[in-house]
Amino acid sequence: MDAWGLPTCYMDENNLTCTSYFAMRKGIQMRHYVTKQNTVSNGNSRCSKYFITPPLGCPDIYPSQPCPTCPPCPCTAGLLKTDTFQYTALSDGIKIVYTNSDAVLPFSTSGILDPNGVSVVNLFINGILQSPNLYVVQPGVLILSDVPVLGVPLILQFIKITTSY
Repeated sequence: MDAWGLPTCYMDENNLTCTSYFAMRKGIQMRHYVTKQNTVSNGNSRCSKYFITPPLGCPDIYPSQPCPTCPPCPCTAGLLKTDTFQYTALSDGIKIVYTNSDAVLPFSTSGILDPNGVSVVNLFINGILQSPNLYVVQPGVLILSDVPVLGVPLILQFIKITTSY
């Protein structure tokens, strides 16, 4: 940064890297896109101009332009309301079928709900989201395709999306 607080920039191959006062405060460098325009004046001399375009998503350094407001979408009658429910169990390292009675109550907000009564069902085994083809959910029952490792958490997340008028 120079004495006037303007960005200090240097060129490498196709990019220009600048450090501004705000970027230096945060210890980061910003990449910019550079367009070079060559002009010839008086037929003899050549002049190059560089146009610096700041990267998107840097509101601390380059405040974004306000987006124009648009009318509300006619397909949405109002705000969408969501309710989330969670069933948690711990693997015993042996079985692949879990029921409401296997729930760890301090970490569960519900039993195993009917998947037809909710919008989204997600299963996390040891914190990893599982593909829907690896398990089956029925009211009160979770059936896995394989035995999880002993002690890992099984978390069924239910999301119910409704419209609010």
